[in-house]
Amino acid sequence: MNLDWARLRAVVLESDDWGLCAWVPDREAWTALAETPAFLSPAGRRYGGSTLESAADVKALAGLLLEHRGGDGAAPVWQANTVMANPDYARIAATGSESAGFPLVELPEFPLRWARPGLWDEVARAREAGVWRIELHGLHHLPESAWLAALRRGDGDARLALANGSPVCAAVEAGGEYDPSEPREVRSRNLERAVARFRSLVGRAPGSFCPPDYRWDESLEDDAERHGVTTFQGKAEQAGKPLQRLRRAALRHRFPHTRGRRFYMPPRIAFEPCGRGVAGAAAAAEKSLRAARAAWERSQPAVVSSHRLNYAHLDPEWSHAGREALRALLGALCHEGATFVADTDVRSLVERGIRADERSRT
Repeated sequence: MNLDWARLRAVVLESDDWGLCAWVPDREAWTALAETPAFLSPAGRRYGGSTLESAADVKALAGLLLEHRGGDGAAPVWQANTVMANPDYARIAATGSESAGFPLVELPEFPLRWARPGLWDEVARAREAGVWRIELHGLHHLPESAWLAALRRGDGDARLALANGSPVCAAVEAGGEYDPSEPREVRSRNLERAVARFRSLVGRAPGSFCPPDYRWDESLEDDAERHGVTTFQGKAEQAGKPLQRLRRAALRHRFPHTRGRRFYMPPRIAFEPCGRGVAGAAAAAEKSLRAARAAWERSQPAVVSSHRLNYAHLDPEWSHAGREALRALLGALCHEGATFVADTDVRSLVERGIRADERSRT
C-alpha cells in the first residue's frame, strides 16, 4: 500500500519500562546502593533514581496528553511498553535463591516495598480516555538466571540490592530477560507466561513487542510468532549485531520492513530529556522534531521513544521537567499537523490502507 506518510505526518510514541520495579523503590534504597558498580556506571548515574510510576505520575502524564490534539483532532496515544510481573523480593530473600522456582508478583499487584496505591485505577482511566495503550515489554525484564546465579555466589552488590528490594546489580546490568546468554528454556517459558498474562490483564493480544534492553536473537522472534506476536519494536536498536551504526543507518531507509509474518517498526527517535533543565529540554525537543521531519521526508512514520525514566523518578522536579519537555515536543508536533498513531495503526495502514479498529487501540 503506497501511503503518503509525509502528508499524514504520523507519529508513534513508544515508551519502555512501565510496571517495572526498578531501579529503586525509595530514597533509602537509592542511598544504600549509590556506591555499587551498577549505580556508578554511566547507566546507573542516569537511571539510579528512577522508580516505579505512581498514580500521580500516570495521572499527570495522561492529563498532559489530553491537552493536545493532532491533525485528526485526536489526542496523542502513549504506548506504554509494560512488564507483566516483578520478582517477589521478600520471598526470594526469605527462602533463598537456591529454592526451586522464581516467585513473581503479577500486575496489577506489586511487591510490598513498591506499593503504589491507586496506580492501576489511573492506568484504567487513561486507557478509557484513549491516551494510554499497553504493549508488551516482557514478563519481568530481568536476566533471571544470571541474577539468581549472582545471589547464589553471594555477590555483594546483588545481595545488597535484594535487601533493598531491587534487582539492579552488575550481573543484571550485563544481560536482559531474553538475552541469548539466558537458557533457551527460560526465555521461552517467560515469553509464553508474559503473553498469557498480557491477554488476561489487558483483555486482548499484544499488538507489538519491545524486548527489554534490545537484547534478543532469532529464537525469541520464533517463539513470539508461535504466540501470535509478530510486530516488533526496536529492531534497529537490537544489541549484539555487527556494524551497529551502519546497520541502523541502513534500516532507517528500509520501510516497510517485513519478513514473512513479521513486521518491524522503523528505527526509534530517542527523546530522553532526563531532567536536564529548560535548555536541555528545549534542545531534546528540537532534535526529536528534526528527526520526525526527516522520517516524514523518507515517507515513514516518526517513531519517538521516551523511557519511563523521564516521567517517574524519586526527584519530583526531575519528573516535572520530563513532562514539560514532552509538552514542548507535543506542542511542536501538533503545530506541524502530526497525527498520532499506534504500532497497530502503522501496520494496518501499510497492509490495508486504514487504521486499526479504534475499539482495540487501548
